[in-house]
Amino acid sequence: MALDLQLYIKALSPKLTAKALQTFDRATTVVVSACWAGAILMMAFAVYTTMLSVSAKHAAETAIVEEPALPKINHKSIDQRAAQTVVDRMVHRYPDINFSLANNQTLTVTAIDGSKFRQWLTALSYLDTISPEYHWSIQQFCVGKCHGNELMHAVLIGEKVYLEAP
Repeated sequence: MALDLQLYIKALSPKLTAKALQTFDRATTVVVSACWAGAILMMAFAVYTTMLSVSAKHAAETAIVEEPALPKINHKSIDQRAAQTVVDRMVHRYPDINFSLANNQTLTVTAIDGSKFRQWLTALSYLDTISPEYHWSIQQFCVGKCHGNELMHAVLIGEKVYLEAP
């Protein structure tokens, strides 16, 4: 091992390097210099691209850590039993307003007497109060000449909105 180290020291000594450079003619010197310049340039480019890829990987890891895990929002339409419970409570609370439940779980709220307009609007807003676990969407809304002799007609769809862990 010590012999190998001495051999490298002798091979790279300034005296031997100067003697080797003096034996080169002008064309050889240009070719060797161009090769060394190309090698140095390629090494610099390799170091630069390695630094870029390391910083991009670090930025991607930071972005993954900082990105929040958002919950998934799910919608489930109201079941028949819960819808019927809501209808029964509404009929008991507002006997002058007509409530009907369709097979597709839509709730129809109607009134034929124009003097019951405020009560009809109150009934629509009261749905959220008596069933806060459901989100009620208006599918149809009509005031005036609606279906047949109805003056006020609204069709509502109830659905349960819940969040699920990501």
